[in-house]
Amino acid sequence: IYQVLERLGLVGLEDVPVRFLSAGQQRRVALSRLWLKSATVWVLDEPFTALDSAGVILLERKMKQHVADGGMIITTSHQALSPEAGTHRCVDLEYRF
Repeated sequence: IYQVLERLGLVGLEDVPVRFLSAGQQRRVALSRLWLKSATVWVLDEPFTALDSAGVILLERKMKQHVADGGMIITTSHQALSPEAGTHRCVDLEYRF
């Protein structure tokens, strides 16, 4: 657990209630929960919200590793994935009335 917290920059905040953390720190807590589970399929809704540029890079690297390890990720995002996220397929949905 501490390795994941360290990687996400959360060491020293273990006893702080999540509601007192910044939005970016709260997002990192949510990611730490994901990374500690052994789910093959990740479903992520706007995973880059509230993350700084370092957090986005970290998440994209983790996504790339997850897929390389045989996992699958289904995600929605208003941000385009960078090459750091690895090979991916995009489906652009058009919203119409």
